[in-house]
Amino acid sequence: MCCILACRRRERGSAPISLSSHDPPRRWRIALPLTVAGLAAALALPSAAQDSPAVPDLDPADCSNGTFVSEPSANPGLVADCRALTAVRNHWTAPGNARLPAGHSLLTWGKDGVSITSWTRVTLSGQRVTGLYLGGDRSQGLQGPIPPEISQLTNLTHLDLYGNQLTGSIPPELSQLTNLTGLILSSNQLTGSIPPELSQLTNLQSLYLDGNQLTGSIPP
Repeated sequence: MCCILACRRRERGSAPISLSSHDPPRRWRIALPLTVAGLAAALALPSAAQDSPAVPDLDPADCSNGTFVSEPSANPGLVADCRALTAVRNHWTAPGNARLPAGHSLLTWGKDGVSITSWTRVTLSGQRVTGLYLGGDRSQGLQGPIPPEISQLTNLTHLDLYGNQLTGSIPPELSQLTNLTGLILSSNQLTGSIPPELSQLTNLQSLYLDGNQLTGSIPP
């Protein structure tokens, strides 16, 4: 078993790579002793999230009926991206995963019929979804496995899931995101081997996998 820190692939002499406007993920963390009160408070955080009301699923049909995507017939690519995002959101708000705290970005998606162009932590370019930034706080972050439906966002260039409580293995389906230049999965609870299929991400410039329990080597 090994600790994967980071892999950066860029041409010699090129400028440093900037993945997004927010600060880069912290690669090192210092563990400090917790007091009894502090430990109790930390353990209470997930329970508070679980006590929140159940969240109804988004209806993927709202991507093609003009609710989430305006002029859907003229924007089939955005309709497809919208359907993928609704599947991702429904996965992480499912009863099997811990309920998210009120105000979490995912809970605002589609609320009151808001257009996909206004969904938080989602960036669009040319009427396609190109960025998904769901890096979070471990105490209030996403839980469960990474949904393979993310791989349907075929124009995605940046995927940031840093600092959640994601479990399971890295889906090999992520290799279908051939436009990715930045992939950040650090500081989660991912296990298993690094999929060799990630070598198909030929445009990838930055890959962060540190802070997990992954085995194997980074594909060339």
